[in-house]
Amino acid sequence: MAGLTDILRKVQKPGRYIGEETNAVRKTAAAGRISVLLAYPDLYEVGMSYLGLKVLYHLLNDRDDVVCERAFAPWIDMEEELRKNNIELFSLESKRPVRGFDIVGFSLSYELTYTNVLNMLHLAGIPVAAKDRGKDDPFVIAGGACCSNPEPMSGYIDIFFLGDAEETLPEFIEAFKRLRSTKLTRSEKLVKLSGCRGVYVPALYKPLYEDSRFAGLETACEKAPLRVDKNVVADLDKAFYPVKQLVPLIKIVHDRISMEIMRGCPNTCRFCQASRVNRPVRIRTPDKLRRLCVDTYRGTGYSQISLLSLSSVNYPYLNELVDGINSDFEAKGVSISIPSLRVDEAFYDLPEIISAVKKAGLTFAPETAGAENQKSIGKLVDYEVLCRSARLAYTHGWNRLKLYFMVGFPVKDEEKEVRDIISWAEGLSELKRGRGSGAAEIRLSVNPFIPKPHTPFQWMGMRPERSLVRARDFLVRHSSRKIKVDFHDVNKSCLEGCLSRGDRRMGDVILSAWKNGARLDSWIECFDFSIWKDAFAENGMDIFSEASKSFPMDAALPWAHIGAGPEETYLRSEFIESGFSRDNIP
Repeated sequence: MAGLTDILRKVQKPGRYIGEETNAVRKTAAAGRISVLLAYPDLYEVGMSYLGLKVLYHLLNDRDDVVCERAFAPWIDMEEELRKNNIELFSLESKRPVRGFDIVGFSLSYELTYTNVLNMLHLAGIPVAAKDRGKDDPFVIAGGACCSNPEPMSGYIDIFFLGDAEETLPEFIEAFKRLRSTKLTRSEKLVKLSGCRGVYVPALYKPLYEDSRFAGLETACEKAPLRVDKNVVADLDKAFYPVKQLVPLIKIVHDRISMEIMRGCPNTCRFCQASRVNRPVRIRTPDKLRRLCVDTYRGTGYSQISLLSLSSVNYPYLNELVDGINSDFEAKGVSISIPSLRVDEAFYDLPEIISAVKKAGLTFAPETAGAENQKSIGKLVDYEVLCRSARLAYTHGWNRLKLYFMVGFPVKDEEKEVRDIISWAEGLSELKRGRGSGAAEIRLSVNPFIPKPHTPFQWMGMRPERSLVRARDFLVRHSSRKIKVDFHDVNKSCLEGCLSRGDRRMGDVILSAWKNGARLDSWIECFDFSIWKDAFAENGMDIFSEASKSFPMDAALPWAHIGAGPEETYLRSEFIESGFSRDNIP
């Protein structure tokens, strides 16, 4: 590409835009081939750590009738150079303009990447609003966790994929191939494609409002279903997994083999959207996993394997699996890592895991230290069990622990909620004395509680911003050399709460924010809360009021037409069972 070499000399990390990685696929866009651009709306280092992108990239490129390439959100310096030199956003593999592809697919895994989607479309020369696209524009599709409530982005995405895409995306490609050569209009093609399994086409629905409140959706096309259900891959052993994966040229966030051992979660935490929308539980068998690990190691050379799931300690064959992997990689210097662990009695049946995984740090996720809160959120954590876990970790060489907590549940004693967290941390730190050099370092990662769609708390609002700030200030004041506190930005959390439970009007807020300069909002260097406050105000809303807004139990919910989780009657009964009464809702 003319001028690209000169531009790359001027940007911070040119490796983000070069391509040419090990195992990258280069195919010609021959006649008859469908061209797909996988667009990850965040930096290369984040997107290349996402297993879903690697799976879909190789799944599609294994087909002779598809050429699949990638693009990522550019950093500030690269965006400036692209705009200054009138260069459109391009793919890494062939450096083709993104707008020249048949399909552009975004991964929506975090609400604060929404403005990046609009920015990438604009950089690519693709009309940002779906209604403005014509016959020569790509079809813009999206999948990922955020699609469990697609409405805030429904004005910018032509087609959403719900649930597992390993089966539905190939089916969609077949349908797209049949339609490509027809003389149907873009709108007529969208109607046809809406018949694909697990596909939601927002243009076929019209929102209703009563007294400025969302009142539901009505179909704008007789072929549009009243409810669209997610797709579920039934047998994880048969699900596609690439063993010759992309190996990046620069360091990325998770530079390792990510091996999905289980999909779904056997636990029933009421706050957890991921466990609800990823049901039922499906596992890969130990023999299958060991073969995949060996083959992926040969194809990539990675020296670390992360055993990935929502709750890896609950994988039923974890002991057997770790033993097998250690045997397969004996003397090869390959280590095992496990994501945050549930505090569980099963932990003590896994001494091989304790001694096998990296000593950099061990992470537990109690979520709350209060017994009443634990019962309400459906996650019971025995402090004595956590202490036994810590002692076992210290005995096997760990010097530090990381704990995930949430604050902001609708409790009467807000100060006790945070006092209990500090008390737990101090106790766990002191347990190490006598087992090495002094007390252990405890790092607390604390997030405001954000109610999510398709969970029993979907009707609730967040606790008011001033209350969350008080909690943050208390924890920060009580941090020390041994107790470190990382409290997630309260403003970002409130914004996430608004975007996750919004209706289509939230799309206007996203557009206003992007037009006023919002992008890369998940990055501290770029996030400007004043832009978002102004964007809400421009659209007649207040961000904190929207974040703390509750829905009446009989209200129409913006995501009710999306069959991504349990039925509403079950969620309602779970909410009542939680004990968080209507009086507790702000």
